[in-house]
Amino acid sequence: MKKVLFIPILLLVLFSCSPDEETEAPTNSVQTTTPETVVTQYTLTVTASEGGSVTEGGTFDDGTSVSVTATPAEGYEFVGWEGNDSSNINLTITLNSNQTVQPIFQIIQYTLSVSTTEGGTVSSEGAIYDFGTEISITATPNEGYLFVGWEGNDSTSESLTVTLNSNQTYGALFELIPIYTTDINNDPEIFNYDIYSDYTEQIVDFYPNAFFTSDLSENVVNGINLALKTAADEFGKYGPVEYWVFGPDKQAALDLINKFCERREDLNQWNLSDCLSRETDETLGYSMIFYQKIGENVILTNQARTNAGHNGGFQWGIHKLSSSYPFSFDNLFDGIPPQDDFKTVLHEYFHVFQLASVFNLDYEQRENNIKPNEAIWMMEGGAEYMANYTLFKLIDNGTLLFEKSYGSLREKMQQKMENGKREKEDNCPNGKLNQFTYQTCNQAGYQLGSWGVAYLTNKVNNQNVLLDTFYPNLKELGFEGAFNLAFGYTTDEFYQEFDTFLQLPIEEQLEIIPDI
Repeated sequence: MKKVLFIPILLLVLFSCSPDEETEAPTNSVQTTTPETVVTQYTLTVTASEGGSVTEGGTFDDGTSVSVTATPAEGYEFVGWEGNDSSNINLTITLNSNQTVQPIFQIIQYTLSVSTTEGGTVSSEGAIYDFGTEISITATPNEGYLFVGWEGNDSTSESLTVTLNSNQTYGALFELIPIYTTDINNDPEIFNYDIYSDYTEQIVDFYPNAFFTSDLSENVVNGINLALKTAADEFGKYGPVEYWVFGPDKQAALDLINKFCERREDLNQWNLSDCLSRETDETLGYSMIFYQKIGENVILTNQARTNAGHNGGFQWGIHKLSSSYPFSFDNLFDGIPPQDDFKTVLHEYFHVFQLASVFNLDYEQRENNIKPNEAIWMMEGGAEYMANYTLFKLIDNGTLLFEKSYGSLREKMQQKMENGKREKEDNCPNGKLNQFTYQTCNQAGYQLGSWGVAYLTNKVNNQNVLLDTFYPNLKELGFEGAFNLAFGYTTDEFYQEFDTFLQLPIEEQLEIIPDI
């Protein structure tokens, strides 16, 4: 059993180690091929939209980062992407799917602002418009004003066309045409006949008309005109107002009266021959319209310097003012500064404001409303106080460039208190404020009346109470009703209070006067 097994094993060993076996055994080799990788691609679709452009898209391998840029056209702005939440104008997209994006543009809008100064209107106050919109604006001056240009633009044309490519602001600039003045030699056509209508209780767009004799200087003309403009600006442009100013020359005064009558005829208010035939002196042949205070004194005495007044004009629908030789504008006399004549114009024009509130009432109603029981303290005292207060206020704030040497409102009012008390003691010692008339203690009515108004304005702490409340309600409520509304108590209570006030030392009285 053992021998049988041994032999095959030995033979195997011998055979394996035989030196005669030198040929290599054949090798069976297998060729291995790597399979090709398939890359996924995606499409980025980029579409343009109105208002701009964008870089193109395309097809890209999965995971590729692609930058896309939106470029707005002029007048447009980029606001975002449709198909993507980014608000950046440069968009980077990593492709892992097909994507579509589109830039969103919107037109830019700009604001046009248009304003105007006093004296005119504009056709548009502006709005918000799309880029590139053309807008036409027209400036229209009011009567008595002149268009002078645009703030924000060099054009001097009343019509301005602007193209909106930015926020823009323009202002129409108007200037007051100098108050019309004339000597008696000017063409009557420039007298503005067409502006007259029933304006006498209304605010109007035009300033007063002033007329001067040929012998008055440029200083007088300019001084009156400035005072009239100032008065109208402060108290309101009521009209029509005619201010007739006489100088010292007799013939020049006659010529101006003739011109006055021609004006009445041209305005169909009065026949020329009737106007000129109403004589107070048959040898001179001048109109009775000026007999009161002005014409009579100039022509008959050749003494022009008297006073000024609101002389009526109700029957023609006008306010007629007149004055004779306001010579302080010529600096002819020491101690009488031009502020005095300036104040006089303010005083007389305040009568225009006062009377405008009741102008269209009949004579009796008008007189009773404006001067109850003929008492002049509110009529004349109101005009005197408001004229002085306004003058000193405008000097104090720099609007009027008068010298400060004129003093102060308190100094002026102290003089009025002294003069008023002197008049009262000399001529009507027992007289009360509501008893002073043009015939009885009239200077006390002016002087102490101005203090009565000062007392009332201080009581309600409103220097403009006559402008704001009393006179605007005078026609409807009457004197007592308007007084109660404006000052909160009756006139009888006021008169008693004011009598007590007059007994105070001047130092205490002056405390109620504005320190200007």
